[in-house]
Amino acid sequence: MAVLVGGVVNTYATTGVLGTPLAFLIVGGALALLMVGYLAMTNREGNAAPVYAYLGLGVGPSWGIAGGMLMFAATNAIQISLYGLLGATTAELTGVWHWTGWALAAWALVAVFGLANFSLGKVFIAIVGVAELVMIGAVILAAFTHPHDGQVSTAPMTVGALWDQRATVGGVFALTVAAFVGVESGAAYAEEGKTDKTMVHATVATLVVLPVLYCAMAWALPVWTGPDQIVAEARNAGHTGFPFTIVAEGYGGGMVALAQLLMLTSFFISALSFHQVIGRYVHAIARERVIPAWLADVGRIGGRMAGATAPASLLQSGIALAVIGSCALLRVDPIGMFIWLSSGAAVGVLVTLVGVSIATVLYFRKGGGLGRDPLIVRTAGPVLGAIVGSALVAVIVVNQAALLGVTSVGLQAVIPLLVLVTIVAGLWYARRVRRLWPDRYAAVGRGRPDEVMVPDQQVGFRV
Repeated sequence: MAVLVGGVVNTYATTGVLGTPLAFLIVGGALALLMVGYLAMTNREGNAAPVYAYLGLGVGPSWGIAGGMLMFAATNAIQISLYGLLGATTAELTGVWHWTGWALAAWALVAVFGLANFSLGKVFIAIVGVAELVMIGAVILAAFTHPHDGQVSTAPMTVGALWDQRATVGGVFALTVAAFVGVESGAAYAEEGKTDKTMVHATVATLVVLPVLYCAMAWALPVWTGPDQIVAEARNAGHTGFPFTIVAEGYGGGMVALAQLLMLTSFFISALSFHQVIGRYVHAIARERVIPAWLADVGRIGGRMAGATAPASLLQSGIALAVIGSCALLRVDPIGMFIWLSSGAAVGVLVTLVGVSIATVLYFRKGGGLGRDPLIVRTAGPVLGAIVGSALVAVIVVNQAALLGVTSVGLQAVIPLLVLVTIVAGLWYARRVRRLWPDRYAAVGRGRPDEVMVPDQQVGFRV
């Protein structure tokens, strides 16, 4: 629901590109190639900070540290962007409080849950997830069984519908990539699974299902409104109107409240999930003492290990609070906050995945793996992934002005410059680590899980 309401509708509204459904299939294919190397490394070198470890083992420690810093920044960006989207949506839905009030309320809940390891239990998440899938399926079914003018339009699935508006196609790809951000985060839990292959299989299944599901969602909307009306409908319906009009007309007003509730829980669960991934990244890097070791401390409840990365959780919560507060003081539009941060996250994640693809090739050339790995895993897949990923980054960066709502070259360059500055800062810091602590530098990416971080040792609350 978060992708349907926050991603798909906003993509139509901000870019005006009818071919958005096709973009989901293209991006899904590109990510599948990018993930060949990523999953190969996960299967062999599982680590709670995957990008940091894979780049460190493949390209070298300096690039591992720089890549870890970029992934930390990108994951924070996508997590914090959700507060803007959640705040704006809830404020419009309820008619009370400013968006910052709802954003801060969600932030506080995430902070408490993350600090105390107060996890949303598997059963609860499974129930919500199934309910979301059923609701999304209901939206798709209603649209395709009651199409505009009685005919299902295939126009959104044509190449022309995507490429005819080349000035805004970069924005489409940025938001579609942002919708997939998190697919790679399963590797951060590899140390906690029974085997590294558990997360690999889960990620492969996700890469197969999500592009098709997202494409169907994006296609259903213009089928319902008519291809000529989708952009106007997306722009005029606000944050809580469309696509809930499909639910109301297809199933009655009673289902709308449930759909809106699922939308809000989707925002919250996504924010909490990214928060926990960031905590694992910080913990994994800190336990190798590349950053202060106290950041790897694990919280306690009743004198027992709680499995929550408490300092790392506080760090992420502090960053999120600073960004939300700054946006509130500067009167930044919350949807603009969502678009800028999610677009930046999309570019950052793509750059790190391209780097991991290159690292995979170098890793196998250095003798990594079992020596029986197929060519598609060792070379062909990662090389193709790096090429396609680089092309996608270029398209996004060159054609993102319309999405960001800017015209000056300087403002268009903000996101790529921030990515570059983050990489350079990471390389500078890596050089400092190499000079001051050469043993830590040499061990980048070679850390193994602490016993308190595996599932059997986790206690804490369950809902």
